[in-house]
Amino acid sequence: MGKQPGQVGRHAHGGLGWPSQGLLWALGFAVLYILVFQLNRLLDPIFSVIDERVSMVFLPAFVRVAAILVAGASGALGLFLGALALGFMQDLAVLQNLSQAFFTAIAPCLAVLLLRFAMAGRPLAITLSLFLLVALLASMFNAVLHHVFWDFYSLTEPVTLITFWQMLAGDLTGALLGFGFFALVVRALALLRPQTLTD
Repeated sequence: MGKQPGQVGRHAHGGLGWPSQGLLWALGFAVLYILVFQLNRLLDPIFSVIDERVSMVFLPAFVRVAAILVAGASGALGLFLGALALGFMQDLAVLQNLSQAFFTAIAPCLAVLLLRFAMAGRPLAITLSLFLLVALLASMFNAVLHHVFWDFYSLTEPVTLITFWQMLAGDLTGALLGFGFFALVVRALALLRPQTLTD
């Protein structure tokens, strides 16, 4: 990703460049992450596995992937700030808050860097296939990082290989649902545009 959103890796080492108006992108994705996270809490009574930790549907996973693909390093900063703010709202311990915010930001970065390495540094055009690959890899990295940390952090409920797969599935489900909703909104706007021009 480089100076302009739309292509991953352009003019940027590792595909995580800083776009123009990077701070605005960071703040925008921070706010979006917080809002979608709060929206996802409405689903917690139905899909939560471990309260505030593992959900079978985690919509903010879509924001994680979109932030990195659209805004690169500034998107990662936005994810970190958004997750950090949520931790403050939840009164998390400082170490837990910093760790979870870091995991939130680094997981999709690792996914993009791995794909850039696999593609021998070639620019990655943002496509559905790329989105799905980044979503899968980011979900895997996120689940691994969180479960390694939680293994050392006392929880009211134990984390197991089952909760690992549940977190992975929840992230993927949330990313796909988020993408589907975004695609529907874009399609609806495209259908409405000709009508507004003729009125």
